[in-house]
This record gives sequence, structure tokens and C-alpha cells, in this order.
Amino acid sequence: MSWEVIAGVSFGLIFLLLLSGLPVAAALGFAGIITAYIFIGKTALLGYISWSVGTNFVLITIPLFILMGQFILKSGLGSKLFEGSAALLGKVPGGLLHANIIACAIFAAVCGSSVATAATIGTVAIPELEKRGYNMRAVLGSLAAGGTLGILIPPSIPLIIYGVMCEQPIGPLFIAGILPGIMVTLLFMAYIMVSAKIGSEFTPQLETGPLKHRVLSVIGMWPIAAIIMMVLGGIYLGVMTPTEAAAVGAFTALVFALASRQLNWSAFKICLGETIKTTAMIMLLVIGAQMMTCVLTYLWVTDKAIAWVTSLGVSPMAILMSIYLLYLIFGCFMDGVSLEVITLPFVFPIISALGFDPIWFAIVMVILIEIGMITPPVGLNVYVIHGLVPNRPMSDVFLGIVPFFFMLLLGLAILTVFPIIATWLPARM
Repeated sequence: MSWEVIAGVSFGLIFLLLLSGLPVAAALGFAGIITAYIFIGKTALLGYISWSVGTNFVLITIPLFILMGQFILKSGLGSKLFEGSAALLGKVPGGLLHANIIACAIFAAVCGSSVATAATIGTVAIPELEKRGYNMRAVLGSLAAGGTLGILIPPSIPLIIYGVMCEQPIGPLFIAGILPGIMVTLLFMAYIMVSAKIGSEFTPQLETGPLKHRVLSVIGMWPIAAIIMMVLGGIYLGVMTPTEAAAVGAFTALVFALASRQLNWSAFKICLGETIKTTAMIMLLVIGAQMMTCVLTYLWVTDKAIAWVTSLGVSPMAILMSIYLLYLIFGCFMDGVSLEVITLPFVFPIISALGFDPIWFAIVMVILIEIGMITPPVGLNVYVIHGLVPNRPMSDVFLGIVPFFFMLLLGLAILTVFPIIATWLPARM
């Protein structure tokens, strides 16, 4: 049986199962089982794959980082983070819009979730900026876009999944996201600053509080800074593995949450429940994707597809642009993690065969997923932000994210031309 037929049957099964309303994880798993039964005649190997993925030591980082983010959410540190960012950036053209971006960027370094980042900072920022008369489209757009930094700046759940599925080290993947994350943050802030200088209606008259209050607000950010330094510093210096850093981060976040006196028994149970639900969803997605990957590898579909692509005589950059386009289109209709686990089994072997750096491509893929998170009709961050202001039309959020969409595209272009932005730090670990 030709590899084209096998690939067509596999993709067709996934598509039909998704159309039937099955969750992505179930669709991937069932498609793998059916493909194995049709073309191999046995499915016993898939049971071993499920066990192997489920007992993978690296995946322990997922519930630990999720739990760390939950403790941070319940401790009230998000509001202190926004207050500190506002105190630092109140006099910069663009004012508190910069605070939105910086607060999202810093919170991303202890959360790992775009949705949680956007929701946490948005809950605090929207009432403050609306009260001060800021352009609400700019406010909502900056929060939806700033929230996407949650999966780029480490820790990042998509980067953990990428590391497991593509057999890449988690530590370098995390460190690779730091400079691109800073770059995208600066691009967002540059747009805000230019817009504030050009249009006087973009932001109101700049205002700052007493110096003492601003200093205290900045000092109030120290718990977040401490967690970031322990987690990322420990990984970069080789003091801790990512799994150990996740455990230390979760424990430290628990200590700060208890010290804030906002984590009661009821909130603690909610943290555990949310961690279990999110972890179970991610694990099932990874298991389903690995089952399909195993079947296609066993049937030599991946190798033959790579040989076909490389025989086309098309330049590697043209193929890379086609992959970008694939992610941009499918990102309009699928959430980031689902898009990642469905495409990686087919895309990553091609990227490797063409000679692109796998660490660099991980960051590129995350930026492509970020773009999908603010692109209609399934721009998850857009709906999260709109949920905080249901009295405003959805068009306000979508129009607000348009310039940030182009800033992300610009960031993607810069990273494509200068891959060293992603690879320089990991090379010095």
C-alpha cells in the first residue's frame, strides 16, 4: 500500500472524527487505532505507547507548572504585579497600556498559560484603564495580545509538549523562549508608544502617584521575581532539571499564596481540581498524537513523505513558508495545543530533514500558535477578554488586536531571518 493512501486514510479519519464532535484527543487516538487495524492488522503496540507516554518523567512538569500558576492566581499577586508595572511605566508615552504588556510578560514567566495570563491581568487592568479614560479598543487588544506571551516566555506548556513529542530537551527549549519573548514584548510596546505619540486620543493625560506609593508598588512585585529567578535561573545554571524547577516553583508559589492569606481550603481544592482537569486534557492529547505518530512511523509514511518533499527541488525556505501558512490557516479554527499535537508528527520530521534547528522551530511554532490565539473565529484570548467586558461589542476586541497581530507577524519574520535570537542563550547553558 502506498504511503499516500495510508496518509490520506489517516487524515481522513481524523477529519471525520473531529466533524462528528469527538474531542481532539479521542479523534487522534481512534484514528491511530483504526489505521493500525487496517494496515498493520494489530493494535497491541498502541497500548505500550499509551503506557510509555503516561509514565514519561518529563511530563511531570506539566501538572507542577499548572499548579504553580493556580497558586499564583489565588494569591492575588496578579494585582500587585499590575500595580508595580503601572508605577514603573506611568510616565512612558502610552502609560498604563505598557503596564498591561509588561504585567502579562512577567506573569507569563510564572504561569505558562495564555488564557490565565490574559484573564488575570485583564481582571485587574480593565476597570483601572476604563476609569482613566483609555481607548478601550487599545486596552482590550493589548491584553488579548499580551496574554499570548504566556506560552512563549517560559515555563510554557506547548514547549513541554514539543520536547516530549520531538525528543528535545526541555531546559534549552525554555531558555530559547526568553529572548524572543522579550523581543515580542518590545514590539508590542513600540507600537503602543508610537501610537500614543501620533494620536492624542490613544491615551489620556499621563499621571503618576506619589513617589513613596510607586516604590512600594514596585517592591510588591518581589514574590513574582523570586519565583522567576528560582525556576529559570535554576534551569539555566544547571542547578535544577525542569522537573525539579517546576516542583520548587509550585512549592514556593504555595508558600506565597498561604502568606497572602487568600488561599483557604476551598480555594486550595479548586487549584487541585483545575490542575487535574487541565493535565488530564493535555495528557490525553499527547497520548493520542503519539499513537498516530507510532502507526505512521511503523508504516514508513513519515520517511517516505520526507523523501517526497526533499525530491521536489523546492528551496527549504519555500517549504518553511508553506508550513507557516499551514499554521496560520489552521490556527484560525483550532486551539494551540490541539494544533500542535496534530501537526508535529508530520511537520517536525520535515523540518529536521531540511536542516532547520529544532530548538529554533519550537519557538517559531509557539509564535504561530500565539497568532492563532488572537485570530477569529477561534481566537481564544479574544473571547476570554470579551468575557471580562460583556457589555462591549466583540468587534472592539477584534479591532483592538489587529495591530498586535501584525507585530507578531513582524516578530516571526525577525526570528526567521535571525534564528540566533532563539538559539544564542541555549547554546550558552
